[in-house]
Order: sequence, then C-alpha cells, then structure tokens
Amino acid sequence: MVSLFILGCVVGGVVALLGPMVKQAFGKGQRALPPPGGPPENRGEAVRRVLKHLQRKSIAELEEGSAAVIIGTVKAVAGVTPLRSPLSNTECLGFHIDVRVADLDEYLRIPQLRDIAQIVEIDVQDATGTVRVSAEGLELAITDGPIARWNPPLPGSLLPFVPPHYQHRPVTVEEGLLHPGMTILVCGVAVRELGATDYRDGAARLVLRASATFPLVASTDPDLLVQGDRPIAAEELHRRRS
Repeated sequence: MVSLFILGCVVGGVVALLGPMVKQAFGKGQRALPPPGGPPENRGEAVRRVLKHLQRKSIAELEEGSAAVIIGTVKAVAGVTPLRSPLSNTECLGFHIDVRVADLDEYLRIPQLRDIAQIVEIDVQDATGTVRVSAEGLELAITDGPIARWNPPLPGSLLPFVPPHYQHRPVTVEEGLLHPGMTILVCGVAVRELGATDYRDGAARLVLRASATFPLVASTDPDLLVQGDRPIAAEELHRRRS
C-alpha cells in the first residue's frame, strides 16, 4: 500500500528525474547512462509508478488545471509526421528502446546501458471524449516489448546503442513501439488551448501537458491497467507537498 508521503516522493522524484534529462544523438529522448554501479536510475519504472498509483479519470472529468491519469485509445494527429524507430526503422508514433547488460552484476541486477524514448503529439480517446497529448516533455515508457539477446561480436547496427566499454559483453535490447489503436495511460495537467486552426471559430481543445511541478508521462504496459490498491488523487499530492 502506497502512502501519500511515499507517493508524493515518487511523483516529486519523477519531476526531478525526468526534468533535466540531456537530449542527445537520436533527438529528443535519448540519454546515455553512467557505468552501472549501485542502484541505477530507472526512468521507465519512475513513469510506471506514477501511472500505477495516481487516481484515474475519464476525459470528460478533466478540469482545466487539474492533473490525473486517463486511459484511452491512441489516435494519430492529422498533419503530424510519424517517427521511425532508430533500432528497427519501423514507422510509429513513439518508441522506447532499453539496452542492458545481459548478465547480472554484483548487485544481482541487469544494468541499464541506454534508455531512448521519443513520441509525437497524439490524441487519446475514451468513451467520454478526446484529449490532445503534447509531445513536449512527454516521457514514454513501454517495458513489455520483445527482448533480444546479442552476444559479441555485436552487429554494427547495434554499436550506436551500446557504450564502447560494454561492446565486448552480451547485451539485451528491448524495443517498445506506439501505434494508432493501442491502449495508453497518460498522466499530465489539463489545459485549454486554441489550436492553429481554431482561431477563426474560437474553439479551444483540451491538452495534457507537463507543468513545473507535475510530469507528463505515458505507457502502454498492460499491467498498469489494473489500478493500485489505494489510488491517490493528484490534488492530495499537491496539498501534502505544499
């Protein structure tokens, strides 16, 4: 059971962890982790904990300025160019690539070497409505993708994903892809904005974004669909931390 204090620390830690990430070679979302030693950072697990334990709402229940987890179906946004995974060259709306050493270290863990995630702007639809999800600052975690093990010598296509001092060791590579029609969980702050085509009629759409105090995270991991045993409202977290 997760207390308000523990979950407040989790969410605060996610903001601290996800906020200052350095974006590198493959564009928004890639970071090289330091050599394993001691408990590693785990962006994917940080994302998952927020989505698992925060209270869910339908899209119709979202109020401007409020934060919550919503669940719905992924829709491509017209005019938004899809991505291609740098690992498989598969067209997608988002990808998450996790590279790890294949052998256990002295801490009986599988050290993470590379964590690469990127996503484009998407729409999410449930039975009550549709919400736009900004790609800016969105951290995607898909941790149930297929896992492949590679023994040295590693193929040239994998070398950009493996730090040089680990290229002589077996590695595992997991690739999660986001496609239209998939079920996704998203947590963010709801705001109303005029889109580029909305100024003439004055209509505003609901958009989920990150804020200075609350992350914007998403995952398609199916085990997250089962709510934690004591869901916490985002408003309670803000009251506890203030």
